[in-house]
Amino acid sequence: MNGLTLAIDGLAAGTRVVVGCSGGTDSLALLALACSAGFAVDAVYVDHQLRASTAHDIAVVRAAAARFGARAHVVAVTVGAGSNLEARARHARYDALERVRAEVGAAAILVGHTRDDQAETVLLNLLRGSGTAGLAGMAPRRGHVYRPLLGLRRRDTRELCRLLGLAPVHDPMNDDLHHRRVWLRREIVPQLERGAERDLVEVLARQADLVRDDDRVLDALAREHSVDDLVAGRPLDAAVARRVVRQWLGSPPPAAATVDDVLAVARGERRAAQLPGGDRVERAGGRLVRFAPEPAAPVEAVVPVELRLPGRVRFGATAIEAWIERGAPVAWPDGRYVAVCDADRIGDTVVVRPPAPGERFRPLGRGGSKPMRDALAEAGVPAAARLTAPVVAAEGPIWVVGYRIDHRVRVTSRTRRFLWLSAEPIS
Repeated sequence: MNGLTLAIDGLAAGTRVVVGCSGGTDSLALLALACSAGFAVDAVYVDHQLRASTAHDIAVVRAAAARFGARAHVVAVTVGAGSNLEARARHARYDALERVRAEVGAAAILVGHTRDDQAETVLLNLLRGSGTAGLAGMAPRRGHVYRPLLGLRRRDTRELCRLLGLAPVHDPMNDDLHHRRVWLRREIVPQLERGAERDLVEVLARQADLVRDDDRVLDALAREHSVDDLVAGRPLDAAVARRVVRQWLGSPPPAAATVDDVLAVARGERRAAQLPGGDRVERAGGRLVRFAPEPAAPVEAVVPVELRLPGRVRFGATAIEAWIERGAPVAWPDGRYVAVCDADRIGDTVVVRPPAPGERFRPLGRGGSKPMRDALAEAGVPAAARLTAPVVAAEGPIWVVGYRIDHRVRVTSRTRRFLWLSAEPIS
């Protein structure tokens, strides 16, 4: 087909694939090449519902699919609210393609990014202040998504459409200079090429290939470590340490400032780091812990409740039960959600209540006192829930639920009555 063929490592002829097809030049060329290569193709048009009419575009995709022997699908999506329209549309598009892939049992999703798109992506990431992962551009494959046209130029796909007699649709968004990619394509890249007197697309695409190789090496080095190594103070090269944090945080790729904030928490220089989206990272119990935001606890959860011993009460969504035994335990609980105290050090009544502001206690087996908030963090209680976490108290805390008892109510050789306390969620 005009000397152009499509061969994709790991995908044999006859394999079912999904081709993202907008009806534009690149995606129509990809559709034609995929069908010519012998793949079983499902062509998917994703309607972002950002324009008044897409009927013509859909008709073009359906006609091309029928001509080349592919099945056509049209999927309407809703683009979420936010500041970056291109990014939001892209997320919605890939979600739709993945849904179709799963429905039809396809092995891969093919998208029509060319070498020109790669160069623009590198420049966009450079403007965002991206690290090596961004400067490596788009990978030929990421998961189920393949980009088999990264070796072709945009002029190659235009020529193929011309020879096949295809009439690609024109997206008016590609004329809007408010979109950074369009601005780079129409104004910046041509100016840079005139000034450099060379084909900038090839330069940037080659650089992306080289950086991607370096990026893979850094990724492999980072996978040999964990964020626990950072907390423990093990010496790591700064580039590897940053990569460890990036891998731990996952997608979407975190900004450099976010990575630096998390590293500061790991080193003990900061108490916590707030992540975009609301999650919070804290250092607790010698580890980094990531907490998701949670809705506020119901009002009744913050009201102190008296508990007569023995007895059972409800505190918010937790049931606290107490009973007394004369003999020592055969097996001692770990003290987190079941604990044992000296009953004669407590009295006949305790109170189940939330932590008091700035409250401290003396954990069993730990020297000195500890802020309640730190104990709850080590217990894995999300930050939003710590204000209403259950504490059993009698003239001060005797048990921080999920953590341990206070030193002053510990069992000793003189203990004759053993107070058992348990906590369990109420469904």
